[in-house]
Amino acid sequence: MIGLQSLIMSNDAMSQGVGKNTFSIGGDASFFTTTQSDDPSVSLYLSPFLEYFAINNGALGFKYIIDFSKLTDRGFTKISTKRIFQPFIKYYLYKDIFLMGGTQFDSEYRYQSNIQAGVGYTFHLNKTIGVAPLIEINHNFYKYAPNPWQFFYSLGFSYYFNFKKCG
Repeated sequence: MIGLQSLIMSNDAMSQGVGKNTFSIGGDASFFTTTQSDDPSVSLYLSPFLEYFAINNGALGFKYIIDFSKLTDRGFTKISTKRIFQPFIKYYLYKDIFLMGGTQFDSEYRYQSNIQAGVGYTFHLNKTIGVAPLIEINHNFYKYAPNPWQFFYSLGFSYYFNFKKCG
């Protein structure tokens, strides 16, 4: 309880916008599962990323996702490992609350049209390190996709180079 309180208090002190020309590198881990389906599937994503804040509070970024999945479709199970490249944009709306969205290039299907969006909150531990829980939704428009809608919960870590505070 004391640790959570000190994290919240330190985040209030560090709460700030991210200024333009700031770079960030980091990574996140996401988990996905289908629970209300006759064909349960489980996925774990490990995703290193790079962000560049081209404007105050707004970044262009790229993720390289490594997808470890156990997919079940009509009773058949497939273990899959694939690579996904995801360009995205990220914008801090208010203090440390951010929205992000992008699309994906999948190594298995080349490019399958999909969209990905999320909302998260960054806990700034200091000027250079942030921890960000994130909720994401992905819609795959590929007509044979067994699970076109997916919800992900992820936890990310960022290291900010040449951090510039805005606001």
